[in-house]
Amino acid sequence: MNAKEELNPGNRQYLLSLRTYVMNAYLHDLVDGDITTRLFLRNRGLKIEAEIVAKQEGILAGMQEAEWFLKQVKIELLNAKKDGASLKAGDKILRIKGRADSILAAERTLLNLLQRMSGVATATKRMKEKLPKGVRLLATRKTLWGLLDKRAVTVGGGETHRLNLSDAVLIKENHLMLIDKLEKRLKRVFRKSKKTRFVEIEVESIAEADEFLAIYEKFKTKYPRKVVIMLDNFKPSDIALVAPKLHKAGLIVEVSGGIGEKNAVKYCAKGVSAVSSSAITTKADSLDISLNILK
Repeated sequence: MNAKEELNPGNRQYLLSLRTYVMNAYLHDLVDGDITTRLFLRNRGLKIEAEIVAKQEGILAGMQEAEWFLKQVKIELLNAKKDGASLKAGDKILRIKGRADSILAAERTLLNLLQRMSGVATATKRMKEKLPKGVRLLATRKTLWGLLDKRAVTVGGGETHRLNLSDAVLIKENHLMLIDKLEKRLKRVFRKSKKTRFVEIEVESIAEADEFLAIYEKFKTKYPRKVVIMLDNFKPSDIALVAPKLHKAGLIVEVSGGIGEKNAVKYCAKGVSAVSSSAITTKADSLDISLNILK
């Protein structure tokens, strides 16, 4: 359930995310140009150097994206730390060189990028360290910065889950509300979804889990697939009851719903393969990072 190798500027979909969340932010910030720099600075074309410095501890993420952005705005990257590096207050993250007006125009976009992605990576690492060995931590599609958030999760030790709606089949509660013959619809999904990375169904009770398990047992030999069952909003005690038999049947067991850093371990009963949490993207604090011009 991890597609981190696709999250790079060479991938068309990820390049679209970079243009949407990074380049568009830069263009929206400029609008008609930087009036302060234009009016206040006498020599806007002066070549200068600047460095970006961490002001608190955390995990660095966004360097791949920062390098891409700097190339777009013609700022030279002199040296830099790598994604995944552990930061402490005062650490120098990168050093850049370029025109004064170019660096001042790009400053906020560059900092927003590194602060956001490093914050997500840091939150992910903290939560991942709370989980038992072998239990994976998955991002959800509840993101502020789309695939950039997903990549930040992977830098922190988590996994991507779905990248988009065409990436994998995920049958949720609202899908189930719109059909009446579950077995017939599932058979069609299993038969026609060979090109997707996995098939997943969300269940909200032990009875629903048992119903799906009975159907899966009929199909698993005829249509071999990577199949995930999501136990959504289950109590930890109910997860402990149902997860072992689902795992034994060959299903990947994912738990989700109201899970965060403080309570995650309670949901990791025997048989659970993965925890998905929106907290690592929706509740992550930005890491405090600043840019300083060097004289």
